Amino acid sequence: MSIQAQSETIGDDSSTIGSGVGTMERELSAMGFDPSCPTPTTFQLRAALPKQGRGQAIMAATDRMWVNLKVYASGGENELHAHMNEDHVFIILQGAAIFRAPDGGTTRLTRNHGLMLPRGTTYSFTADEAEPLVLLRVGAVVDPEKSAWSRTDASGKPLAGNAVENKAVPTVFYTDRFYE
Repeated sequence: MSIQAQSETIGDDSSTIGSGVGTMERELSAMGFDPSCPTPTTFQLRAALPKQGRGQAIMAATDRMWVNLKVYASGGENELHAHMNEDHVFIILQGAAIFRAPDGGTTRLTRNHGLMLPRGTTYSFTADEAEPLVLLRVGAVVDPEKSAWSRTDASGKPLAGNAVENKAVPTVFYTDRFYE
């Protein structure tokens, strides 16, 4: 079975922040993802916008690739980190983001600009405008024998996406504002 477009946008609350289980892992498991039954997947880009924190809406996935919308409240950010077993791409759909390298260098990206991040690239980013940031994120596992979800901080220590150290805060969504 492939995952059909998900209309609900998910985030973290006080029970999931620091749990060590990421949002993607939690949702794929809850949705009953079965990589042994591949079928084409259609989806529509739609996600609730956050007032606070960050969230995502999983669009589609296989056992080696996933597509999701990432949404960040104005000013949302994360810490320097790297995905050691995943190549991924960000495409800005709404707002702007400032991506940072470990040496302090920055790149500001706006609507319809993208960034390819090969596995092991250390980076962070911040939402840069008064409106929520919406990113299309496509990721692919490099070595299927290893976890696709492993991420490390700038010193090489494990860093979960929803860790307090990664600036995770409880997500609060607008009830009437969506990216679509």
